[in-house]
Amino acid sequence: MRLDELLLAEIWQAQWLSGVLTTTENRMVTVIFRGIWTHRRGPDFAGALLDIGGKLHQGDIELHLRASDWYTHGHQDDPAYETVVLHVVWADDLGEPVRRRDGQSVHTLVLRDSLAGPLELFPRQHVRPLGALGFAYCAPHLAVDAPDQLHQPFEEAGDRRLREKVARVQARLAGEPPAQTLYWMLADALGYHRNREGMRLVAEAVPIAELEVRLLSLSPEDRFPTAAGLLLGTAGFLPVSDRERDFSGLRSDDWSRIERVWRATTPAALRSPWRLDGVRPTNHPLRRLLSLAWLVAASSDGLLGTCLAHLQSEQARRRLLEWLTGGPVPLGRDRAQEIIVNVVVPFMLAYAEWTEDMALAERAAQLWAELPAGRGNALIQATLEQVCGPRALRLRSARAEQGVLHLHWWGCRQRRCYECPIAQLVTGTAASEPALPGTPEGRTGPS
Repeated sequence: MRLDELLLAEIWQAQWLSGVLTTTENRMVTVIFRGIWTHRRGPDFAGALLDIGGKLHQGDIELHLRASDWYTHGHQDDPAYETVVLHVVWADDLGEPVRRRDGQSVHTLVLRDSLAGPLELFPRQHVRPLGALGFAYCAPHLAVDAPDQLHQPFEEAGDRRLREKVARVQARLAGEPPAQTLYWMLADALGYHRNREGMRLVAEAVPIAELEVRLLSLSPEDRFPTAAGLLLGTAGFLPVSDRERDFSGLRSDDWSRIERVWRATTPAALRSPWRLDGVRPTNHPLRRLLSLAWLVAASSDGLLGTCLAHLQSEQARRRLLEWLTGGPVPLGRDRAQEIIVNVVVPFMLAYAEWTEDMALAERAAQLWAELPAGRGNALIQATLEQVCGPRALRLRSARAEQGVLHLHWWGCRQRRCYECPIAQLVTGTAASEPALPGTPEGRTGPS
């Protein structure tokens, strides 16, 4: 059996540990919840709950073969590891706890001294698969025998997640023009997980009103390079490197025009917190800013007016997908679908209420009901696996996908199992537990 970090993670996932656990500083450790195996960059297990020396700790867990790997991998300077509360190692070659970027020391647990038996007896083939949240599946029999019973609570939870988003949009509309809110939300969505903050800062530094005024008198062929020059210059990506030119997908003459605009306007570059390590070229913020520039430049009726026109057309989803994927640096259809779900629908519902436009509200609600399920990200797949077990359940709608995410963040992540509508289905309990966030007043539990 090869000793590597994957094996350590499998042991921690299975909690194949002795009955008594102590840190290197002789503090007793009780694992209340071992966390969720992330399988991604960052701490290995997220959201753990531990009793260490009689004090409750909630945070993340990082595993290494040697304690010194913490410093070898640069975690002491990485803000992503400031939530680590336990450092699980095979061997402690430091003799003292490691420290996070914020200066806090991290308790160390030596795994080789904490196993349930000899390492060669570890039942590796029985370890739960990728991303499983608990030791038992929630409703595998329903996934096999009555899948329709699962679709309904998923979609209802999706509606609750949507209402929460609409409320957040309404809060923004109270303090800024609607077009700026839409523009800011698009920039945020285009930042993916790692560069949302930087994209939002650019949208705030180059407001949509100023950008559209600059583009108003320009010819169609000059609108895109002007928007791109202003956004990329403000973001600090100009002049571009040869590598950035290559993966951008633009021609050399396009870049010449973009950089000409930048040199003529010399926008003040932000000190934006771009996180580029581990980012695939297709997800690079330079490409996403080019996509945003094209959306603004191609919207001859203004960003808000164009989006409204697409939503109110007969084939709203098709028109919105064409708009989002049609630029010289196009978005993929999966990302475009996510933007429709997470930006267009909640914004339009909030905007309809703000303008008291019932026809617009009905059109946005119709689109929400019609949107099909996408591929489902890793979090959706992991939560579905936790609920359904090894038998895959094919979700029918974007509503259901959003509902699975809602249940994860509100229920699974916080371990509020007894308030979960899936648990109520399984146990047959009355819907008398506290309602899910977003449930209208006067209703409780699943409906």
